[in-house]
Amino acid sequence: MAELNPLEVIEECIEKAKATTDSDLVAHILAETLATLQIDNSEDDALHMLGTAIAETARKDPGHGALLLAVWTQLEQQRQHP
Repeated sequence: MAELNPLEVIEECIEKAKATTDSDLVAHILAETLATLQIDNSEDDALHMLGTAIAETARKDPGHGALLLAVWTQLEQQRQHP
């Protein structure tokens, strides 16, 4: 099995998430990506890598990144306050 490239995994996640307006689908995409990233990284590292990329996407492309950031923020809040 080929070694996982976190940057490629994150890039694919962001592109998939930007291609939809369905917040449930975006949440599913994010959850799958986090699970994939956690294969080779700790949960905290996976969350940090993905969160940083999402924040950067929202900053660079507010039109396509707004829903992604909103869903990510909601998931972070749920994680902090189960």
